[in-house]
Amino acid sequence: MGDHTIDAVCWDWNGTLLDDVDICHRTMNEVLVRRGREPVLTLGEYRARFRFPIRDFYASVGIDADEFPDAADEYLGLLPGRISSATLHEDARATLQGIADRGVRQVLASATLTAVLAEQMRPHGLSAHFEDVLGIGDVYAASKDAVIAGWVRDAGIPPERILLIGDTNHDQEIAADLGTRFVHFAGGHQHVSGTEQIASLSELLEMV
Repeated sequence: MGDHTIDAVCWDWNGTLLDDVDICHRTMNEVLVRRGREPVLTLGEYRARFRFPIRDFYASVGIDADEFPDAADEYLGLLPGRISSATLHEDARATLQGIADRGVRQVLASATLTAVLAEQMRPHGLSAHFEDVLGIGDVYAASKDAVIAGWVRDAGIPPERILLIGDTNHDQEIAADLGTRFVHFAGGHQHVSGTEQIASLSELLEMV
């Protein structure tokens, strides 16, 4: 059991609860090949390059600023029909239930358009675990810091008693800005160093 210093968990979706990394990796490679670029050959290389702002990730694989909007639209056009086949990470459902059983509040926040996020979540039946589900409004900026900050402000919980779990540098930066605890899930989209790491979501049950 945890040390009872956490009153709420803020979850990331893509890569953290939803295991869509391989699908996203393969889709990005298809976009690169279509545009005459070299593919990101391995999943390890993908994780090493992935980052926010998402424009920086595209730049790291050879898509410059002028080409970014069209390439991003192409990627986002290919993804929906594929991501519907993604499954949850192992232990995701049991971990959500275990945290709920401890009386800890849970919210989900994603750098995904609100309507797209709802569609991705629908097959998995997880909404009842979250008191709120927060998406974004600008697909090119892909920033969720404002929606998380608003929730923290309204939740009435000291930031240091909130645990943010995610898989990217963006999640890490948001936690640092807000003063919440951050735990990086290593099975997601990005290698993130210099922070608390877990390899299995069930490890969270020892932290709350």
